Amino acid sequence: MLQAASAANRAMARIRIVRIDRLDGAAQPRRKFSSRGPGHRLNVRVVLRSILVLSALAGLPTPAAAERAIVVSELGASMPFSESELASALRVRLPSAGATVRLAVTASGDGVVVAARGGSRTVALHGRTGADAARLVALAAIDLVLDDLATAPVVATAAAAPPPQRPAIGFVGSAAQWSGVLAGATLDVALPRGDWFAAIDVGGATLVGGGLHLSGGVVRLGGGARVGWFELRAGATLVPLVVDDGEGDRTVLAGAGSSVRLRVPLGGGVAAVAAAGGDVFATRTQYVLAGRMIATPLVSPWLGAGIEVVP
Repeated sequence: MLQAASAANRAMARIRIVRIDRLDGAAQPRRKFSSRGPGHRLNVRVVLRSILVLSALAGLPTPAAAERAIVVSELGASMPFSESELASALRVRLPSAGATVRLAVTASGDGVVVAARGGSRTVALHGRTGADAARLVALAAIDLVLDDLATAPVVATAAAAPPPQRPAIGFVGSAAQWSGVLAGATLDVALPRGDWFAAIDVGGATLVGGGLHLSGGVVRLGGGARVGWFELRAGATLVPLVVDDGEGDRTVLAGAGSSVRLRVPLGGGVAAVAAAGGDVFATRTQYVLAGRMIATPLVSPWLGAGIEVVP
């Protein structure tokens, strides 16, 4: 009997379809056969197993998102709300990610004082309790724990314009090494531009103990830089000379020079000045007086001291 049933099942698994286009006999009917073998039928066990697996997966719990840590200290049992109620009220108002929030809540009359990050707020509850009171405290505490509200805003201010630079006027006495000592004094004006400046020195000098009656002027044109109390200068040097001995002479020595100055502030725009420098001349003049030869120098070092005023 079992073999007959199996044969019947296999016979039913093959379906014969006959399609007849016309019934008038003008054309032969076309036959189309379709069959599905028993190997393509779904197994009941496989279906039941799939249903069980999908049901098990659907029942798995969804991983909960990590909650931001909130620590409330000094919350006594007499408080009208619990720590969990306050933490829940804060979490819905805070970003989910961030550092641990730490609060201290103490009783104060008809309310509480909430403190965080060095600040505090007093909250009057007016008889509120539970989650309602916790929400009111959370609203007052939120500006203490949020970085963008707890930090005082930075107000951009325009940079103050530097004070205008004024020219400096100095008076310096000097002594230069010639055949004797060329003693003189100069008046100089320095025009600053930041740490740099342009300068002009104009003065006069006379030779002391050099065997000649010689006098003349001193002109220096140049510039330099200031670093703290120190000042460096360099530029061109002109020395027009007048010799009174013998037949006399008038000439101009041309060269270049440099110097360093120490400017010590005395207050009120006044500074004491100490200077040292030297000049190198491109031309020289020789004089013969009573069989003695006297020449102007090729290199002339000098020292000076004086005062400077910024009006």
